[in-house]
Amino acid sequence: MRIMQRHCIAVGSVFFLALLTSLFYTRFILSLFFALLFLISMSIGFLISGKTGPWGFTNRSLTRWLKSHQANLDSVFCLYVSIHARGVFQSCVDRQELEVVYTRCTQELMGYFGVGNVQRMTHDEFAILRDFPSSNVVDEKEKVEYQTIVCQTITDRINGLLISMDTSRLPPFAVTVGCASSGLRYRMDTLEQLVDLAYVTEETARKNRKKFLVADEVIRARKLDIDECKQGFLTEGWEEEFNPFFQPVIDPASYSVVGAESLARWQLGGFRVLSAQVFRDVACELHHITTIDLTIISKTFSIIRRMMMARIIPYTFKTVINVSDESLKKGFAKRMFFLAEQHGLHPSQIEFDIKDSALAFPESLLVIKELRETGFRVSLDVFTETAFDLQALVRADFDIIKLDFRAFSPQLQQVYAALKEAAEKGDVEILAKGIENKVVLDAAMSLGCTYVQGNYFTQPIPESTFEVFMKKYQQGLDLGSSLG
Repeated sequence: MRIMQRHCIAVGSVFFLALLTSLFYTRFILSLFFALLFLISMSIGFLISGKTGPWGFTNRSLTRWLKSHQANLDSVFCLYVSIHARGVFQSCVDRQELEVVYTRCTQELMGYFGVGNVQRMTHDEFAILRDFPSSNVVDEKEKVEYQTIVCQTITDRINGLLISMDTSRLPPFAVTVGCASSGLRYRMDTLEQLVDLAYVTEETARKNRKKFLVADEVIRARKLDIDECKQGFLTEGWEEEFNPFFQPVIDPASYSVVGAESLARWQLGGFRVLSAQVFRDVACELHHITTIDLTIISKTFSIIRRMMMARIIPYTFKTVINVSDESLKKGFAKRMFFLAEQHGLHPSQIEFDIKDSALAFPESLLVIKELRETGFRVSLDVFTETAFDLQALVRADFDIIKLDFRAFSPQLQQVYAALKEAAEKGDVEILAKGIENKVVLDAAMSLGCTYVQGNYFTQPIPESTFEVFMKKYQQGLDLGSSLG
């Protein structure tokens, strides 16, 4: 079907060129003939495109499939199965060879669950609807146990199939399964919502490096948050609901507040406060990250300038602002300089916090260099979801590195000590973040970190609360009393 579609469009292109040629020679009848052939060819091509998507399905076919399974939502559950090639860019994979594997997997799933119960969602993802054996499964605990057994069974069957096939010329495959049913507290209203919940569950399993996962109330709540975020982004003026929340940066030698990190929070509807962990994925999907960054930066500059003028914070105050990889594009440094100048701030008062993932992009590296040449400081979050860039540490193209102490251990302390030694050779400062208790604070202090930051001092707080905090602790924190 896809080959037919490509052929139709190719033939249509030939007729289009013939049409242009005939027009050039003012052959009206011939032009009309070629125009008719062009329209017929392209219509057939796009008609085929409308009937089948890139992998043989459309939203219409999915809707029909779901309609054929309308049932009591308490009696069914959904599996979302992903069989993805690992460690390669999808564009570099021979699709034909992969399709042989996915066709066999499709046959295996249909053979186990029934042809009508399986829907291919993308080239490597499948949705499956299955009934609970109502005579045996009654309460939520039993439902979870039953779904777990099905997940384990189908994971083993697909992995066994992949092992039995000759896939020596293909990359290794990973099978991930997300399973979902309607819950007690967070109930699903439609099968579409159930399939979507299973997808979110599979995505969560993949992020947590689990083979399969059954949706619990936490995942169901996260799914509702995602839906609420998507709806919120459709509201006019949504960007005004994003505000900076501040977490103080502390000098461990004197316990004085020497700066603050500005973190984006979405005060959805003016009431609910959502952290970046909740809205980031949706914002990325809808390409809103850069708008959010600019909103937070502008509001932060305004707040910091006002507090400096009111003598609540000193002019030497360090203002740290998170910047997403998506914002580190050409012209960012100049725009930030202009914005800081507008608010009466000097670049040396501003520090931009970046993730190590930004170092993978040449354009981002140029922006980072330009920021530092303009006078801004740049900090690097060393440990994120992946390993940090050791070459970046050697280049020392930033002013400070952040070490996360939330997962503190003696082994990690040794790694951090080695990192600190390497950073000092490049005249790079160290900030210990994630300070949650006195034990971790002592570990960071014994390491000799320049700054510390974390919920032990205070969680990220809104502008009004941050102003009260700074007025109270202008002379430094008293960890022996209110913060002890």
